[in-house]
Amino acid sequence: MTTTTETSDLLGLRSVVLSNLQHQHYWTDIKLLNTKVDIEESTEDGPLPRPMIYGRPPEQLYNPEPASSTNESSSPEKPPADKEYVLPVHLTEKLSLRTWASVFDNLPTPSGEAIRGGEGGDANKKRVVVAVVSGDSTVVYYIMHDGIVKPRQN
Repeated sequence: MTTTTETSDLLGLRSVVLSNLQHQHYWTDIKLLNTKVDIEESTEDGPLPRPMIYGRPPEQLYNPEPASSTNESSSPEKPPADKEYVLPVHLTEKLSLRTWASVFDNLPTPSGEAIRGGEGGDANKKRVVVAVVSGDSTVVYYIMHDGIVKPRQN
C-alpha cells in the first residue's frame, strides 16, 4: 500500500511530466488519471497502481507496423495521433514485474478507441509511454509494450 508521502511524490512526478507534455511537446486532450480510474467511459478495470496521464501527442508516436507508401501519397493530411497513456517514474525507481503487470492489467480501455497492437488491431496488446524524470526535472520518454512486439521491417 502506498503512503501519503509516496502518493504526494508520485503526484509531483506527474505534475512535472504534465507540464513537459503540454509546454514542450504540445500534447492535447490531456486527462489526469488517479489511482482510481477517472476516465468517463465505464470500465470494469481495477484502480490504477499509480497516477498516470492520458492524452494525444501532436504526431503519431512510433508504430511497429510498416507504413504503406500508397496511404502516404494518396492523402496529404495525416490522421490525428492515437491517444497514449503516460506513466511518470523517477530515474531512481525500480519497478517490479508485478508493478508493470498491474499497470497494464488495469489500464482503462475507452469505448470507441482501439488499443494499438499487432495484426488487426489486437485489443490484447497495450503500450504505455514511460516518462522517466531525473533529479533536474529532465524527462526522457520510452515506449513500453505489454508482451513481445515484432520489430518494424523497413
